[in-house]
Amino acid sequence: MIQQRATGKVLVTGGLGFLGRHLVSRLQSGGATVRVFARPRGGAPEADDIGCEIVWGDVRDSKSVDRAVTGTDTVIHLVSNFRKGGSDRNQAHAVNVEGTKNVLESALKHGVTRFVHCSTIGVHGSVKEVPADEDTPFNPGDLYQETKLLAERQVWDCHRRTGLPVTVVRPISMYGPGDLRMLKLFRGIRGGWFVMVGGGQVLFHPAYIDDVVNGFLLCMTQESAVGEVFIIGGDQYLPLCELVNMVAQKLDVRAPILRLPLRPVEIAAAVCEDLCAPLGIDPPLHRRRVSFFKNNRAFSINKARRLLGFEPTVSLDEGLDHTIHWYRTNGYL
Repeated sequence: MIQQRATGKVLVTGGLGFLGRHLVSRLQSGGATVRVFARPRGGAPEADDIGCEIVWGDVRDSKSVDRAVTGTDTVIHLVSNFRKGGSDRNQAHAVNVEGTKNVLESALKHGVTRFVHCSTIGVHGSVKEVPADEDTPFNPGDLYQETKLLAERQVWDCHRRTGLPVTVVRPISMYGPGDLRMLKLFRGIRGGWFVMVGGGQVLFHPAYIDDVVNGFLLCMTQESAVGEVFIIGGDQYLPLCELVNMVAQKLDVRAPILRLPLRPVEIAAAVCEDLCAPLGIDPPLHRRRVSFFKNNRAFSINKARRLLGFEPTVSLDEGLDHTIHWYRTNGYL
């Protein structure tokens, strides 16, 4: 297990999310002093289990961001508005772009010595070359990916102008204990109502959460990471239909046989999203959800291997076992 030590205090923005919680836990187990910046949800904030200092606030509010960054040496910026399917354009830009600007400005103001920015493989869109790498042309396919690309460009511009020591991480599709985003796939397969949209031959590249955390730890501690961008994740990609069949086998259920053609579902998603947006309703079907069945995702991690010594440690077979066990233990399956 990678246990590189960060010097000084580490701030993790978005530290109560799926990736954030795992990263904070690993930092703490390695002896790091950690602060979390998070936005309270609903009523009173509930994060008693995180075990470190929390600064509550919104990344769009420069004053609360400044409170969080003050006194820290390393900033790992994870905050994004990924969860909403039909995100409002102004909100997406405010969180992903302006929010990143706020964190960068505070990092410069307070003399942060390392800034690790979480981008996304989505900036490459549906890849044409297989496997894609860090130099593959950008091809964002939705609002989230577009604004994450703008944020990443903003990070590089700051690095060039000021010399702020930055590293950009583009994580591959994450899964593992604690993740609820992929839960609907597992539930659908177990319940027999999962429907494959399209032929299922698009490539999917899963990344077990522990491997992604290992990559972040390397990026925040190794000098070879400064000024570089890395795709971080597992070393196996496969057709989506094969992933679905693997999950079905591990759940001891029949592999799904229901299929729908892609194009009509794409049209229905666009209509649903356009109807719900003016009403402020999160659409039950949206373009981003359909992209799961449409986008080709297959990536190379060779740069991280070469410059960081990064190596995935959890196979897809083992990772699915761990994930299913967590779902069952916590009553999700």
